[in-house]
This record gives sequence, C-alpha cells and structure tokens, in this order.
Amino acid sequence: MNIKIKHILALTLIKGVGDAFIKKKLNDIESYINDIDLLGNMLGGKVTKEGILESLPLADRIIEDCAEGNIELVSLLCDSYPTLLKEIKNPPAILYLKGNKDNLSNCIAVIGSRKSDDLGNTIANKVGNYFSQKWSICNGLVEGIDKNSILKGDTVFANVTGVLSGGLNYERTSSKITKELAEKVLNNNGLLVSENPPNKPEDQFSGSKASRIQAGLSKGLILIQSSTKGGSKYTLKSFSEIKRVIGVISFKGNKNFDNEDQFSGNRLLVENGITGLSEMCDIKKINSIKIKKIIGLKSKEDYMLFENEMI
Repeated sequence: MNIKIKHILALTLIKGVGDAFIKKKLNDIESYINDIDLLGNMLGGKVTKEGILESLPLADRIIEDCAEGNIELVSLLCDSYPTLLKEIKNPPAILYLKGNKDNLSNCIAVIGSRKSDDLGNTIANKVGNYFSQKWSICNGLVEGIDKNSILKGDTVFANVTGVLSGGLNYERTSSKITKELAEKVLNNNGLLVSENPPNKPEDQFSGSKASRIQAGLSKGLILIQSSTKGGSKYTLKSFSEIKRVIGVISFKGNKNFDNEDQFSGNRLLVENGITGLSEMCDIKKINSIKIKKIIGLKSKEDYMLFENEMI
C-alpha cells in the first residue's frame, strides 16, 4: 500500500480532523506526507505526531480489510481521485471504491424522495432508462426514487454508481434494500463508492453526509420528485456550490404534480429558480449559489437540452 494513502488515512482517523481541513492543508500534506515528525509540526490544530502514530495501527487494519474485500483506496493526493469531486468544499480525503472505476468520469445524479408515489417511480424509471444509455446513474441505492431510477426488471441498468452511506462490505453495513441493489450494481458493470472504512455501518447521519459525494461526482443532477422538506435538499445544497446544471421534472397541468406535497420541491424550483433553491436548501446568501442553470424537464427534447448543458 502506498505510504501516502496510509498516512492520509491515519490523519482522517484523528478525532476532530475533517475533510475540509485536509483539503485546505493539502499542499502541506503533500510536501510532508512521508515524514510524520514534520507533518505533525506543520499542520497544527488537532494534528500531532503522537496522534498520527496512534492512528496508524487502525489504518493498517482498514487497509487489510480493503485488500480482503477487493476494495481500492484513493486519496486526494492520487491522480486517479475524481477531479469533479475535488470541487466541493469538503471532498472525502479517502474514497473507497469497488467495481468499474471508469464510471467516475461519466456520472449524472438522479435523486428524489424515499417515499415516492407511483407517478414519481414511473418517471424515475423512464429518466433512468434514457440517461443510462450514455451516463452512469449515480444515487444512494435506497428505497423510492433512487431504486426506481436504476431498476431494469430483476436487475439494474448497466454502469450504475452507488454511493453508500456505510462501508463497502455492504452485507454487514447496509440496509436490506441497499444490500440487494449493491449486489446487482456490481453484477452489471457498476461501481460502489463510500467515504467510510469497509466495515463501518450506516447510521442516521451518514446518508445526508454522503449526499455531497453524489453531488460532487456528477456533471448534472436531476430531481425526480421531492417535497420542499425532503432529504433531496442535502444533495441539492452540496450541488449548489459548484457550477453545474440541475434538471427538475416538471409536469405542470398534471393534477398530481400541481397539488401533491410530494412534488412541492419540484414546483418551487421550476417556478422560482435560484431563489427557490435558496429557500428549499436554507441557503442564506443567494449569491453563494453557483448553479449554471435550472432546467424544467418534461420531454426528451428537454433531456437533450439538459445533456448539452452538461458537456
């Protein structure tokens, strides 16, 4: 194992050392990564030589777990780290990958409610079917819109990228539906991604935290169905920090779309654009939003317009 990856992994295991700190200090880390004495002295804050040394045994165990599970570790210092993901303010210092890594260069996020209705599920499947022809559909492999945007009969579309909120030994870390979908993703040339060590279980906070990875990996994002209070706001908020394009399913004139709370987030974004995004995601400074464009999606012509904006 590359000593640089081992030492960055050790840094992430120090209590109080977050991804934003590591990104901010990345130049210093790169300069002194092979010298623990200098690294501890130069970074300051929560980082000490003693803290790094204490973390190394656990880093070794995690690396062994990765080897056993055929999981690859990629750090912010690696050339293979996804360029797009580096653009968010707190990219994971370490990514854990399993499967087809070529997907990382061609992701599109398809997101929405876990409590989707029949209309939302039908739209999700049509959108997934269309975009999976050229793109890797990226989502969290959970119930609702995520699941229905990747389903193809008893299997899933090819080249799906699943961002797991637990470790990649998903049989012991993930919910039942995520386990089932993760297995299908790997069996059809897909990729699994996590920021967590292989055996770390998902918890009530890890899903919203992982949403920033979906946002960062994706050249564009499509919101299928969400209320204004739905969990999709976490992915949308992370996506708002980067200059990319958002597609929002819009079926004005449809009774369900016009009246149901399950589509209230869609209506807010379609009708109010950036202002609506600010309101839904509770973004205080609207001028901090960097979104390139918000496009309402109703037909394949809209899909093509959305694709052209991503190129």
